Amino acid sequence: MFRSGPSAWRGAGGALAFMLACAACSADVYDGREDVAAEAGDAALAPADLTQWLTRVPRRAPTIADAGFTALTWIDYTLLANAASSGGSLLDSATAAAALAPELTLVPLRKLHDTLVARRPRVAADVPDTLFANDDIRVFQEIFLRVKDPDDVRAITALRATAESLLVQARAGADFSALARERSEDAAGPGGGWLAAGRQSAFPPEFARGAWRISPGELGGVLSRGGFHVVRRPPLEEARDRLRVYAESLATRRADSVYADSLTLARGLTLGENVSARLRAFFADPSVRGTDTGPLARWVDGEITLAEAALWIDLLPARAYLDLRGTSDVVLERFARELGQQELMHGEALKQGIRVTPEEWQVLFEGYRRAVGLALSLLGADSTQTIPAGQAGPRVKSLLDRFTTDSTGYRPLPSALGAVLRGRSGYRLHEGGLRAALAAAKPAPGN
Repeated sequence: MFRSGPSAWRGAGGALAFMLACAACSADVYDGREDVAAEAGDAALAPADLTQWLTRVPRRAPTIADAGFTALTWIDYTLLANAASSGGSLLDSATAAAALAPELTLVPLRKLHDTLVARRPRVAADVPDTLFANDDIRVFQEIFLRVKDPDDVRAITALRATAESLLVQARAGADFSALARERSEDAAGPGGGWLAAGRQSAFPPEFARGAWRISPGELGGVLSRGGFHVVRRPPLEEARDRLRVYAESLATRRADSVYADSLTLARGLTLGENVSARLRAFFADPSVRGTDTGPLARWVDGEITLAEAALWIDLLPARAYLDLRGTSDVVLERFARELGQQELMHGEALKQGIRVTPEEWQVLFEGYRRAVGLALSLLGADSTQTIPAGQAGPRVKSLLDRFTTDSTGYRPLPSALGAVLRGRSGYRLHEGGLRAALAAAKPAPGN
């Protein structure tokens, strides 16, 4: 079920580069209605349909997060199908600008960031050597062999033998980068198996425990929950350039933080009243975005309202949305402050004449147009062909059937289009219905 979907969202931060370190969904932000799992405009998702999709979660019992993820996917594609059925264009300038709002904000922010980087002092020549001597910082190469089924003992035994064979080859002088490009099953493989430099706390504990025992120029084998790692710790001569990049990234993040903090202080950014309670009210009933007009955050000559924050919330990937929905007051307030800082910095970029150029807009629009066409094609339509009346619901159900059986790869709506459609037509999640669907999807004890 969504094998290319939910796992891809775990740890995603959304458009804000904001890490959502928060708990799973909590019951107090949902209502108790049990006859409907979700609503999208005038359409309702029956718990029985959601149950059918949840039974396809592979190799484990489904969770409330799976239910929420699937319901949000249904919401977005239902709203897209309804828009296509009504005959309205999704490519008009107003809709495109609203759907591309994150990019129209982030492009100037990236340019502003580049100007800050250009002013940053260069890293001293001896810094990489100092970092290499620091026992808490490492650069590694790895060949990763993934355990696909933790219950398949025979396959795991064969995989261990393969890992040991690769370790023997590497110790005998084989080109480690070439072996990684050929055999590694992670994203680092095509680049020769190089992992980004980092502190011990940045690596998974089971990997760090084994890898930190390896001396410079040596190799070792490490077992993690994901699979087998053949690990090489390069000597200083090979690690120096990567440690320089690491040092530069630390300096850049420090400069960004100092700039944001100084701007926040100078412009007097403060949070509005009852921020966490108001955000929880939005999650329970998103229509309050139209009635809650007070600022979530304010500063000299500016503010951000719930309606403006809602766009950023609704464009979060489904799992990040669910995490934020169920998190603590502290994280909700941090989220509002981050949004305020982002808007402050965007305003500063505009004051400096940093904007999206016509050429950049055209590139963004063409990418959006292609992505809309692809999303519509999953529903058997395109930007010129509407969905016949009465066919929107069945086509969305068919698409969710294909998503959850992996006959069609999962694909979210492009950019902030889902957020725009949610804001225009309305949507809700009902915990009672989600939990009813979840209970029906789980096998009875003893089965």
